[in-house]
Amino acid sequence: MSYILRDKFWYYTVSIILALIISFPIIIILILSFKSNSEINYSNFFSQFSFHNYFSIWDLEIRSNKNTFKQSLFNSLIVTSGTMFLSLIINVLSGYSVSLLNIPYKKFLFIFFILPFLIPVYSILIPLYILLYKLNLNDSYFGLIIVYTVYVLPIGFFIMFNSFVNIPKSLREVAILNGSSEIKILLTIMIPLAIPGIITLIIFTIYISWTDYLLAFIIMNSADMQMLNVTLSKIGFRSGYPYAGYIISYLPFMIVFILLQKYYFKSIIPSTEY
Repeated sequence: MSYILRDKFWYYTVSIILALIISFPIIIILILSFKSNSEINYSNFFSQFSFHNYFSIWDLEIRSNKNTFKQSLFNSLIVTSGTMFLSLIINVLSGYSVSLLNIPYKKFLFIFFILPFLIPVYSILIPLYILLYKLNLNDSYFGLIIVYTVYVLPIGFFIMFNSFVNIPKSLREVAILNGSSEIKILLTIMIPLAIPGIITLIIFTIYISWTDYLLAFIIMNSADMQMLNVTLSKIGFRSGYPYAGYIISYLPFMIVFILLQKYYFKSIIPSTEY
């Protein structure tokens, strides 16, 4: 019994220490977000706290370019929602088709969807920007949504392929014998069984499109079209505004992850009961 208690003690001690180390930057940002401009220094780190930054940042103009935190937050919500919607449609349909349907060249299609993962997106930034410029898609929601969707495609396809391929094929065969169409089978049988994979895809897509900086900085040129991370980087860190902005900007992602983490971990460890 003493060995068990000792092992548990060291397990929880190490876990708490690691959690504190990982959380330390977030704690610092959270503290600084309550500080006024004159208090952003370590000499009076735990002095007076105020919610002024959280209320004032919404209409704060960023370096006189007519862009506000509110507008940038709206831009990020539009792009993230569009990317998530388009990514779900493409990856669910492609993953289902390649994994379960009897279509020709399945191995070639699998490699075709996975191969872009080997190409670093940042190595093709210049031709990517030129292509978007010639198609009049730069500085537009749709252009950035397309870029993020392609960026997510290899991993998104792989997630959905694994989700569908682990579903017993007998379920689809029985449904076909009962006269169900492929669309009905997908919507009523396969998608409900692949919910953990779909949730994982949603979390991954939101993370990529919400936290990316470089692609958003290059593609979105005009001030009123800039994404949230780009706008926050232009405020300057000598005030409490960017810290409050980062806390506000990451709250939606954290809420989504907390609500869906059950399905996320279930997709990683299918045998675990929750």
